[in-house]
Amino acid sequence: MRTIDDSGTNSRKNTPGRSGVRTTGTTHRAGSARPVAVMFWLGAAVVLAWLLLAGRTDAVMAAAPWLVLAAWFVYVMQWRPFLRTDRHGFEIVNGLRDHRIPFDAVDDIEIRHTVVVRAGGRRYVSWGAPTPPGAFGAGFNHVSDLKSRPHSILPGNERISQTETKTGRDAIVAAWQDARRAGRTSPAGAVSSTWNRPAIIAGVLAAAWAILAALG
Repeated sequence: MRTIDDSGTNSRKNTPGRSGVRTTGTTHRAGSARPVAVMFWLGAAVVLAWLLLAGRTDAVMAAAPWLVLAAWFVYVMQWRPFLRTDRHGFEIVNGLRDHRIPFDAVDDIEIRHTVVVRAGGRRYVSWGAPTPPGAFGAGFNHVSDLKSRPHSILPGNERISQTETKTGRDAIVAAWQDARRAGRTSPAGAVSSTWNRPAIIAGVLAAAWAILAALG
C-alpha cells in the first residue's frame, strides 16, 4: 500500500474502513501531521530514557504523567484526524468524534484554511484535511520546474506567471461533484456521528494520572 505525498497531502488508496472490510477510497491528511506526532513521541521517549540513565527516577515519575498526557493530545490532534472519500461519501475522523456523511446529504463544501462539509443544516469541520499550500512553496516548485526546461522553449507568459497548484483539497471537492453528476446516492442518507471511546478513556486516564501527580 503506497502513500503518495502531493503538495503537503498524504493520500492513501484502498484503505480499510472502521468495520475492517477493505473498501476502495482515498484518505487525505496534512503531510506534516504524522511526522510531527512521531517527532514528539520520539523526543518524549528520549527525555525519559536520558533521565533513567542519569538515575533521576524521581524526575521520571514527575515528568511521565505530563508527557503521557501531552502524547495523548498529539495523538488526537495530529495522528488520528483525516478525511476519507469513497464512492458513497465522506468520512471525517477528528480527535474524539467521527462523522460519516453520504454524498446525497451534502449541501456544500467550504475550502479555506480548513475543509468544512455542510450537511443537514450543520457544519462538519475536518481537523485532518490537507492544509492549503504556502505561497512560497508553490512559487519554489514552479521555479524549479521552469529551471529544468531550456530557456528557448519557455513561452513568454511562463516567465512571469505561476501554474495552479493541485492538491488533495481539489480531490475532495471533485469527489462530491463527480458523485452529483453521476447521480450517486447512499443507502443511508443521514449523517451518522460516533464518539471514539478508546481515545476518550485513554485521555481521561492520562488526565487523572497527571492530576494525581500534581496533587502529590
